[in-house]
Amino acid sequence: MKTKVYLTSNVFSPQEIGQNEKIQDSLKVRIEQLWHELESNANLKVFEGRFPTKSQLQQEIGKYSPQIIGCHLSHPISENILDNSDIFAVSTSTAGFNHIERPEKDDIIITHTPGVLFETVADYTIALIMANLRNLIDLHNYVWDGQWSPDEKWDLDQKLSSVIDNKVVGIVGLGEIGTELMKRLYAWNLKIIYYDKYPKVELEKLFPGLEYKENIEDLFNEADVVSLHVPLNSATKHMVDADLLTLMKPKALLVNTARGGVINFDDLLELLESGEIDINFSLDVFPEEPLDPSILRRLKAIKEKNPGIRMILMPHNASADADTRGKMVIMLLEDILKIIDSKKIIDLETIHLIPPHKKKLYDEDWRIFKYWEKK
Repeated sequence: MKTKVYLTSNVFSPQEIGQNEKIQDSLKVRIEQLWHELESNANLKVFEGRFPTKSQLQQEIGKYSPQIIGCHLSHPISENILDNSDIFAVSTSTAGFNHIERPEKDDIIITHTPGVLFETVADYTIALIMANLRNLIDLHNYVWDGQWSPDEKWDLDQKLSSVIDNKVVGIVGLGEIGTELMKRLYAWNLKIIYYDKYPKVELEKLFPGLEYKENIEDLFNEADVVSLHVPLNSATKHMVDADLLTLMKPKALLVNTARGGVINFDDLLELLESGEIDINFSLDVFPEEPLDPSILRRLKAIKEKNPGIRMILMPHNASADADTRGKMVIMLLEDILKIIDSKKIIDLETIHLIPPHKKKLYDEDWRIFKYWEKK
């Protein structure tokens, strides 16, 4: 019997992402090769569309009873789907994996796609920082809405912005993306401070002046720009709360390209509405996506009350570089094929296991063991 694989979207196929004109030809060819290999080596079922609902996923997966699931961030894989199923592996075309609810007995191997999107997200983060500091969104709308009058011409002193040169940049989380952001900004001779669980001693040697903050409160208090680059988990959920937000300097900039749940959004909105904080922000991620209309209304009311506040709201787009997305799909398909071909635990060393599973690879009684026994 061939392994049963269920992909939660047709976006992974040669007909979808494999036909995107912005992706280089070599990646398209590789996607097509892997897809044909998957069709040959597995019983493959693909959801006809891009965004199945939770109920659709539960119904289709329950009926099909796959052994391996391939998904991405917009496809929440609930514990209900995984419990009492034949599923022994889930592969996600994302770096983060908080959309997969790991069962209490954490015996289903999970792979993700690290090391491929850090440059894209760092690049995008800098774009969000610069667009906010130079007030590009409001200035564009100023022209677009016909407000640039002959009385003002070039002398728009009321629209002055600020450069990044004299700013202190604080990076929360010096993982792949945070490190790449630091490297790019370091070349600009900025003061860069960071917070992480532990100091990055080797990085500090390579980048003299890079400064570790043992307490996150010190970073929020000192930085002119705070950029978040941590995964969403029990330790980081609502990490950025009222206590930290009220430490930020007036007109400081908060940037989030990580996960929406890292910020306590209720705290953020209430502090802005009451005027207790006066900060700018560039956000690519939100507690719910798409952005809840009630939250959008509150943000618009805040902007109306305080027109000088600079807010940039983006639709979770930081990794949306064509080649990056193509490479992520390739990594997903390669991992699924390696899992199908695996026969023993050592075969899993070359797949992109999520860090918690990589640590306990040789210690867990994985469900895949039964699959190997049947092979």
